[in-house]
Formats: sequence, C-alpha cells, structure tokens
Amino acid sequence: MPSPTLRRAARSPALRRIAVVVLLVLLYQGWLSVQAIGKAGPGVGAEPDERGRFPVDVVLDFPPERYHVLELQKHGRVAGTDGTVVRLRGVSPAGVDALAREYWIEALTAPRD
Repeated sequence: MPSPTLRRAARSPALRRIAVVVLLVLLYQGWLSVQAIGKAGPGVGAEPDERGRFPVDVVLDFPPERYHVLELQKHGRVAGTDGTVVRLRGVSPAGVDALAREYWIEALTAPRD
C-alpha cells in the first residue's frame, strides 16, 4: 500500500508536470546517445599527437554557418571548411564523443591529408 504522502504527490498536477518534463528530457538524451552510435568513422583518433589529440573532419548536411563553427571550436581548432566539411584539429577523445551527440552533425571522419 503506498503511503498517503506518495498518493497525495501522485495527484498533484505540478508534480505530474515536472515528472513529464523529466521524462521528456531523459528520452531526448537517450535519443542523442542512440543516434551518436556509429557516427565516428574508422580511423578517427588513429594517429594522436603527443597530447593525445587528433584531427577530425566533421561532415554536415549543409554548409556551416557561424553558429556551427563556433560550436565546433569548443572541441578543437577549426583548420578550414570545404563545402559541408569542417576540418578540426586538436580534438580530444571526449570531444569526439560530444561531437557525435550533436544531432546536426552527419558524420565524423579521419582527414584524407
């Protein structure tokens, strides 16, 4: 038998709204994690420098705008763009994970230099 406090909380409209918002946030974070699987192509991180960082080409479905370049700069140095590809240098393994979770990034590939 649930306690009276728990029953009263379950009937509270404010707590139900909070529970729905928390559930939606958890579902969104789960979706980001699932769609990130397989985004990093083979060879990404294969040649780290002495600090353990490496170059990554970020493939988008569209030409990058200022916002996208600024967001990518949080994870590495922008070395240039080529159409829908942004070339990043000095990306850490944690940066690759964070980039893969961005829904607007199509793929992460090793540079073809």
